[in-house]
Amino acid sequence: MVRMKQDAGRIRIWRNDALAGVELLRASGTQHHFPKHFHDAYAIHLHERGTMAFQYGQPQVALKPGNINILAPGVVHMCLPADEQALNYRCLFVSPAFLQYAVLDPGATRLPLFERLLCLGDLELFQSLGNAHRYLETDDDAFEAETLLTSGLAALATYSGQPHARIGAGSEPRHVTTIREFLDANYDRRIALADLARLVRLNPVYLVRSFRSSVGLPPHAYQRQLRLSRARQLLRLGTPPAEVAEMVGFADQSHLSRLFKQTTGVTPADYAKGL
Repeated sequence: MVRMKQDAGRIRIWRNDALAGVELLRASGTQHHFPKHFHDAYAIHLHERGTMAFQYGQPQVALKPGNINILAPGVVHMCLPADEQALNYRCLFVSPAFLQYAVLDPGATRLPLFERLLCLGDLELFQSLGNAHRYLETDDDAFEAETLLTSGLAALATYSGQPHARIGAGSEPRHVTTIREFLDANYDRRIALADLARLVRLNPVYLVRSFRSSVGLPPHAYQRQLRLSRARQLLRLGTPPAEVAEMVGFADQSHLSRLFKQTTGVTPADYAKGL
């Protein structure tokens, strides 16, 4: 059974009961501006209409109809309309566990290198992934949808040129790793910049500059994204939005709602209705 969220700002997010580990988004006629954020799943963007400016480093990428863009979990990015034209696009958010199931032989653990992958002009692959998305939206044939999706993921792994490369943590400075790990473990706590400066014994201005350079976000924004990621997990488990806000460290439900919609395009309540 497909459980669809209400169309909030012409953006829909849902899951299909037949396919665990895959979340879907469809945007129709939207000009929503997504600020810097990251996902806890592999994000596969299928662009259908208009031009989207996609920023995850330099230079900025312009996505046009027929383009596919893939980002690994944790990659900080920002996306917005490149002009006044409204956008249509579809996204598949694929968990690492589902990707492993889809593209690896039993017992293998090395996932494809999808940290940043842009596929231009592969219309056959675009149509295959798009059909999988449409079938999961209408519930016409979940069996065929899973077949198309797993085949598409395997094709993307080959497209990357490194189908069995392990995604590493990168070569960030040790103090950045220490701060990241501290925030990962304490995302729900009120933390001051002075706390982090004492933790790594660095000047706070240098600390923020170094963290932003390595991670793509300053520490406070990274913590906010951790809270939003955990909020999505709790909403999937059926936790009421008001309780979620308190559990992840937001001041109140309105604070959670404002940031959640800014980052996902839907409110926590709308998000929860389809899970």
